[in-house]
Amino acid sequence: MLAAGSAIAVAVWALVDRASHSAVTVTIGTRKVRVVDGTTLGEFVSTLNLRPMAGSLVDVEGKVLRPGAFPGKLLLNGKASSPGTRLQTGDRIIVVGGRDRREPLSQEIVRVPEGMPSNPQFFLARTPGDQVVFRGAVSHKLVAARFRPSGDRLTVARAVALTFDDGPSPTYTPRILATLERLNVRATFFVVGYLADQYPGLVRREAEAGMAIGNHTYNHPEVPQFDRLPRRLITDEVALGNASLMRTGVRPMLFRPPGGSSSPAVVQVAKALGQRTVLWSVDPGDWRPGVRARQIVRQVLSSVRAGSIVILHDGGGDRTATVAALPSIVKGIRRKGLRLVAITPQ
Repeated sequence: MLAAGSAIAVAVWALVDRASHSAVTVTIGTRKVRVVDGTTLGEFVSTLNLRPMAGSLVDVEGKVLRPGAFPGKLLLNGKASSPGTRLQTGDRIIVVGGRDRREPLSQEIVRVPEGMPSNPQFFLARTPGDQVVFRGAVSHKLVAARFRPSGDRLTVARAVALTFDDGPSPTYTPRILATLERLNVRATFFVVGYLADQYPGLVRREAEAGMAIGNHTYNHPEVPQFDRLPRRLITDEVALGNASLMRTGVRPMLFRPPGGSSSPAVVQVAKALGQRTVLWSVDPGDWRPGVRARQIVRQVLSSVRAGSIVILHDGGGDRTATVAALPSIVKGIRRKGLRLVAITPQ
């Protein structure tokens, strides 16, 4: 197998050999090469098989959505040129790879009527106002949300809801429950259906401890994003997750889609099955590999405020850092004068 430099040399000599009596010298990258006089840019590129790498469209978490969406380019003397341009001595060819680009953000405003939570719900707010929600425009993944009260009354509850996704886990759920019970905290667990089938006793233990329990689909599908699934599959995931929880004696009235991938269709499906869609306003990223407890604590306490819904995880991976962070999170929230509550169905 030829090295890259040798391959270029062979290709260039293939051009030069056509007419050795007349040649021009051009530069590609840092190499000077001789080609036959009259060689076009297109011939040069084709002979050397120059293919600039393309960049990808990535989502708000850096995951690839569309590979190769942004092609690279070839510049002749610093600018784009047609393939028919004849090369001259002193010409410089530069191969420029395409860059990855992050998806743009979209903004959604959800009206919160007085006396009831919105659907989908991002905050513990029962006063009139707007939930301003920012998502990835392509992936629809939740990036941030904030509550903007309207009218003369500002009565957002001085409370915070801790929520836990992706369980139950026989390793981490009991430890998280033990910490919550010791600190006298009620929280909300969004449970994956097939795990509820495997560990029904853990779901019952959550209910017996006074925790709210919601549906987190049956299989926790992530590819494609949940809101991009056919409506029939969305309905099946919600309905099967619901059935798994019902077998444990829990009747779920709250629903959270995987990855926060929501849409009007997802909300409608859950509503038809008697469940309000609940998302979040604070995400400390405890699901990220290698995250440390102090990072989780810092992210939560720097972002949390009255009405916040915090997403954490008791399953789906190594949650050692989440377990370690939980006591400091609870104490820090209480030091702010905020109560810790479970999310109520109504």
